[in-house]
Amino acid sequence: MTKPVKFYNDLMEGAPQITNTNGSLTAMLDAVLANGFGVRTATGISFSAGIATITFAATHKYSLNQVVEVSSVPQAEYNGQFNVIGKTTFTISYYVNGTPPAPTGTPSVKIPSLNFEIAFTGTNKRAYRSKNILSSRLYLRVDDSLDPVYNTAYAKKGKVSVIESMSDIDTITGAQAPYDPANITKNHIGTGTGATAIDGWYKWYYAKTQNTGTYPSDVDGTSSGNRSWVIVGDDRGFYLFISCDDVNGGRTGYCFTDFESFRQGDAYSTILTATDWYALANSTTPNGYASNCADFNTKFAASLDFTGKVIMKDYQQVGSNVRAGFMGLGSQNGQVVSGLNTGVVYPNGPDYGLIVHPTYLKQENNHIRGKMPGMMWVHNDQPLQHFEFVDGILGYPGRKFLVITTTHFTGTAYENNGNINKARIVFDVTGPWY
Repeated sequence: MTKPVKFYNDLMEGAPQITNTNGSLTAMLDAVLANGFGVRTATGISFSAGIATITFAATHKYSLNQVVEVSSVPQAEYNGQFNVIGKTTFTISYYVNGTPPAPTGTPSVKIPSLNFEIAFTGTNKRAYRSKNILSSRLYLRVDDSLDPVYNTAYAKKGKVSVIESMSDIDTITGAQAPYDPANITKNHIGTGTGATAIDGWYKWYYAKTQNTGTYPSDVDGTSSGNRSWVIVGDDRGFYLFISCDDVNGGRTGYCFTDFESFRQGDAYSTILTATDWYALANSTTPNGYASNCADFNTKFAASLDFTGKVIMKDYQQVGSNVRAGFMGLGSQNGQVVSGLNTGVVYPNGPDYGLIVHPTYLKQENNHIRGKMPGMMWVHNDQPLQHFEFVDGILGYPGRKFLVITTTHFTGTAYENNGNINKARIVFDVTGPWY
């Protein structure tokens, strides 16, 4: 059995690390999207009262609730993808259906991928695509290479695009987003030199300086060390939260995913979000963003903000790109932030619980295009902590949710007002999303 929804982070068993190095982003995406990681050979397996327990010779980093893939057990019932329901220093446990025979052998355990394919590849460049025939099957192109116009000391980022068709990693044959007909290579090929070079338009930053009281640019130095990252997804798309600085750690939200379109037969029901920043390398981030890349020109946790969120075509399936923004319960109530300064306490008194709601997708031209899969808008003010799990939410029986904290800009320097990672977004990790 294949589990529909999976989550990952940099602290898991064998997790690939994102560093201040070109290529570390695509290496992580290869592992999570296509290959899996964290393979361990166990010393044995046992079964009692519907629960299988795998034992390792040394400590492990598998975590509760995550999906693992078990193989190499002679009794087939014990093989497949399972959620970890219990763990000790040397063991993990999972449910097994029925009354199978006693297990034998030495299982192999790994963290399975989201089941994407790597359709095209180049040096630190990838084109990923869902294998699910129900998906729109548009390509995600990620260019994590060092463009000749940039310097190894500059900020690191993957230039990202959603593409309809391509014949190799550098040859686009169909529609794409983002797209500027006056500058068709705007998102792919750098121009200029030195500190006034321009490289990329939609970017997934993963190494960018974070300075207290200043407004950093791409030319400012970046720190060494591993970055915090989280991915939640299924085989039709994923959400990525990543810190660009290994010390201060403001997590920026990005995504590439299909969505539940309200238009029947929508061939372009895929959204890409990124940092929308087509600027000189020495351009400082907007006033007030005295942090790394956290939240600037993406505002992932804010409703009714269209910056850095693009769909390839309008709901009418014609024309050029259209921007879209997330939306909570109201369409005319102004911008709000998921899980931050909401005016609703946690826990909510009447049900002693968490109040969440589906996240809708509103085109910039005021049409509601659809609903984001698995992503729930949070109406309590700063409930729970990063990577906590919650169930029993009113209206969602049998569902388990994962809390992700992310940064939202509120008007002054993050370091000075303590707003790093105070917004909350909640994801359904039970699934399926469709």
